[in-house]
Amino acid sequence: MAGKKAGSVFDISALFEQELQARNEDLRRQAALSMLPKLRPSARVTMAEFLDSLQQHREVWSAVLTMSAVEFASLIAGSPRVEATKDAPEQPKRTRISDAQKNSLKGAIVGVLGNHKDGLSRTDIAGQMGDDVLATIGVKRDELADKLRQPLGELVADNKIHTVGEKRLMRYHAGPKK
Repeated sequence: MAGKKAGSVFDISALFEQELQARNEDLRRQAALSMLPKLRPSARVTMAEFLDSLQQHREVWSAVLTMSAVEFASLIAGSPRVEATKDAPEQPKRTRISDAQKNSLKGAIVGVLGNHKDGLSRTDIAGQMGDDVLATIGVKRDELADKLRQPLGELVADNKIHTVGEKRLMRYHAGPKK
C-alpha cells in the first residue's frame, strides 16, 4: 500500500513540473511578443542583420517563427497586433429550409401569384408574404428572398408556375406556360 502512495505522489510531482514548465514557456513567449514592438531598427540595419540578431535570442526567435509575415511586419512597424478572428466581421450562419418549410413556401408562392395576374419578381413575392405566414413557416423576412430560389425553381419545373423574361427582369406567373 505504501508503494502506491509513493507512486501517486511521484506522478503528481511530475505533472506539477510539466505544468510549471509549460507555464514558464508561455510566459517567456508572451514576454518575447511584447518586446517585439519595442524594437526599432535603424535604416542602416539590413534585414539579414536584424534577423540574425533575433535568432540569437531563442525565445524571441521561436515567437517570431509562429507569426505570419504580415503580423511580424506590423509589429515591427509599430501598429498594434490584431487577432485575425476579431478582425473579420461575423457572418450569420446560413441555414437550410426543411422539406416542410419548402412545401409551405411553395403553397404561399402559388397563393401570392394567383392574386397578381401581371406576375411578380422573386423579391416582390417575398414582399407580398405576410408576417403571420412567415412566422408559421419559420423563415425570417430578411432571408426570405434567398430562400425562395429553390421552391420557385421546383414550381417552374413542375409546371405549376411559369416565368417570363430573363435574369433581373424575370417575372413569375401563376399556372403553366400557355
